Amino acid sequence: MVNRGPQEIVANPNIPGEAPALSVVVTVVEGGAALTRCLDALGAQQGAPALEVIVPFDEAIPEVRRLNARYPFVRFVEMGAITADDNRNAFDEHALYERRRAAGLRVATGRLAALVEDRGAPRTDWAAAMIALHDRRPDGAIGGVVEHGGRGALRWALYICDFGRYQPGVPEGAVEYLSDVNICYKRESLETVRHLWRDIYQESTVNWALRRSGEALYLSHLPVVVEQRAVARLWPVMQERMHWARIFAHVRGREATSRSACVVWAVATAVLPAVLLIRHVRRQLEIGRHLPEFVRALPALLLLLLCWSLGEFLGYLEAALAWRPRHPAADAEHAAGS
Repeated sequence: MVNRGPQEIVANPNIPGEAPALSVVVTVVEGGAALTRCLDALGAQQGAPALEVIVPFDEAIPEVRRLNARYPFVRFVEMGAITADDNRNAFDEHALYERRRAAGLRVATGRLAALVEDRGAPRTDWAAAMIALHDRRPDGAIGGVVEHGGRGALRWALYICDFGRYQPGVPEGAVEYLSDVNICYKRESLETVRHLWRDIYQESTVNWALRRSGEALYLSHLPVVVEQRAVARLWPVMQERMHWARIFAHVRGREATSRSACVVWAVATAVLPAVLLIRHVRRQLEIGRHLPEFVRALPALLLLLLCWSLGEFLGYLEAALAWRPRHPAADAEHAAGS
């Protein structure tokens, strides 16, 4: 495989000539056992046509290249060097994930394009469920639920923070958010916002743009992935929460109608931990699942919510300083020219 630099993609030519029904981009987050578990799960899909499975990787994770022989049905997409910084924090790591997702979407050829991450293993009927849902529903983006496959109070708290709104038992239907660990787009819908994900894919930016254009985001119980993080350590997880919340606040800040809106949102983070905790408790009681695990995770959950709120506060202040009016006409012109 020839490395032609960070902006040019070179893929392994081990895919069938016919365009697949479904392309699946696997974002490498943990690598190692998590990645092989995910790829094994995708190789074991039942009741669906052959998938185009794409794994983008960069020089931060060169070991992924060695999996080529073990998984001949996978396109391993080499991205080259993304950054020379060996001291990346969680904010920088998240940006790498976003670039990997974008790289995979750029080379996907299926009429449907899905995103999962390596620590979420799809169940054997996942692909068949996604294809069937898109065949019968008009929604531009369809997401599935995320089940927890780990143990320990901290990992339960992380699962509740990240995927509480996507766990089995939550109501199906049109939603405001879908997760990039279990989402599938119609190709024609995704292409309408290509300028937003061509270099960096951020789920909120892409999905909110689709909603503004009249597309619905639909959450279904049928496509299931089982999320299983490696053993989590408290301090890195606290940093992760804060940095990921900064990213969310940056994205939301770009959607704001005024600089003052960013400032108001920053002030409102003072009550955000209580609001989020009440929301999580109410949701868990409504669906009635994993209540003992939820209770044991409460102290860790509250700590993570405090870190998230601090991250949003900082992100909104940064967004206020950098705020510029949105120009839909200019966005449309950009999209037409891309």
